[in-house]
Amino acid sequence: MLNNISLHNFALADQLAIDIESGFNVLTGETGAGKSLLLDALSACLGERSDASQVRFGHDKAEVIATFSYREHSPEADWLKEHELLDESGEIIIRRVIFANGRSKAWINGRPTSMSELKTLGRLLVLLYSQHSQQQLLDPPYPKQWLDRYAGLQQQALTVKHAYQHWQKSQRLYQDARDAQYSRAAKLEQLQQQLEDLEPLLDIHYQDIEQEYDRLSHHESMMQDCHTMLHALDEGEQNILQELAAIVRKAEAQHARSPQLEQVHNTLLNAQSELEDATSHLKQFIDRQSFDPERMSELNTQLEQFHRLARKYRTQPHELLSEYQNWQQQLEQLQELENPEQLAAQVEQAQQHFLELAEQLNQTRLHVAIDVAAQLTTQVKPLALPEAHFEFRFEPLDEPNADGISFIQLLFTANKGIPAQPLARVASGGELSRIALVMQVMNASKTDAEVLVFDEIDVGISGGTAEIVGRLLADLAQHVQILCITHQAQVAAQSDQHLLVKKQQTNPASSTIISLDEPQRIDELARMSGGVEINATTLQHAKQLRDLKFIKS
Repeated sequence: MLNNISLHNFALADQLAIDIESGFNVLTGETGAGKSLLLDALSACLGERSDASQVRFGHDKAEVIATFSYREHSPEADWLKEHELLDESGEIIIRRVIFANGRSKAWINGRPTSMSELKTLGRLLVLLYSQHSQQQLLDPPYPKQWLDRYAGLQQQALTVKHAYQHWQKSQRLYQDARDAQYSRAAKLEQLQQQLEDLEPLLDIHYQDIEQEYDRLSHHESMMQDCHTMLHALDEGEQNILQELAAIVRKAEAQHARSPQLEQVHNTLLNAQSELEDATSHLKQFIDRQSFDPERMSELNTQLEQFHRLARKYRTQPHELLSEYQNWQQQLEQLQELENPEQLAAQVEQAQQHFLELAEQLNQTRLHVAIDVAAQLTTQVKPLALPEAHFEFRFEPLDEPNADGISFIQLLFTANKGIPAQPLARVASGGELSRIALVMQVMNASKTDAEVLVFDEIDVGISGGTAEIVGRLLADLAQHVQILCITHQAQVAAQSDQHLLVKKQQTNPASSTIISLDEPQRIDELARMSGGVEINATTLQHAKQLRDLKFIKS
């Protein structure tokens, strides 16, 4: 549930903090007051696109903080646990900062997060329905998607989609195998030749022989330097180890007289030990070195092989062995494709598996579609459509696809005795808006999200129809938290909390949002239903609208 949202220099808001109650919350205000302010801020907190225009004029950044509570073992709780973001407070605190240069940063419970993570969490917390949702009804795939979502068939539909994709992939592999037959022989010969070229080098590590060759080619100067170092360290008349031993003895004689001298003494002892170790290692290295002309010649030959083949195959010498592995894999794949017809059985099996799953899904859809259409009819009739009737039409596809084996249409008629026709063909704009509203409310009743936002979805309705819409939302708010922007007094009157957006003529202009008490609600409902001039009649009407809520509840 959304508990609180605060805005700092966001769009028209200077400093604004709002507590959101559970149940049905409405947001109203005059045209131009900035009713979208709260939803834009909430969208920003849920990972939606932001831009510099959301930063208040004259400031370098805007900030939005939203606080949500959640149930234990809910999808959002599982997500937080998976991402190690659970907070002792039992809340989700999302912070989004938008800079004037267009960039933004976000945090979840104090930890920086990516926009993709924020969007994923946002979809678990909030569902947004806009006034343009009715356009979805005109999209051919929408009836099937809505039916699956409302009837809980999404997982079964996803299984069918995966089976279809597996079938299509098998077909592509089979076709690729057939196409490869034409060039297979030449490619096999080429790969075998490339592998033979590299086989003498398989047991040789390029970096090792390169380092050994470098050592042998610089043997004389390396040994001279080593002897010079050893002479200076230990073998010269005035060598470093002897002089250091004398210094250590002097430090030892004085170390007890000062903590600083004791530290100097310990440091010198460590240095003496390190130099003695270095001298020992240097002696061992010198004793083991010998110049082997034959080995150097062998290394030179191997390096020449590496460089020649690297030039031939246009790669780096140290990458040749990796190329060998790639070629070996390609060869094995080509050998597996020796008989493409072996893949034909796999294609047939994948197709059959898909068709079986698709047929099961189709039968399930047919079974639930009758009841779902009846429920939709029942819900729509009170919205000034007393003769409304819905049904789903299933038409077999010429070619099955990832969605199944049937094209599903939603048919509608608003008149008794008139056969139902495709919704997009016969429904008016006003009918579409009411149908879309009911379908959204029906879907919302099935969601796991605890916050539903409706952005002016009641556009195009009024009077008694708006009152029924308000009741629908109020009933839904018994189970989830609802935030709704509305122009309809009949809808606003059914709410549990009424938020009013007011524009203030500051410089620059600003908007604020206040939670109305009951007398203030009556005034706002009167304004919404009666216009600018509020009189006794409009106030009485507003009181009647509020009374209806308490009578119905």
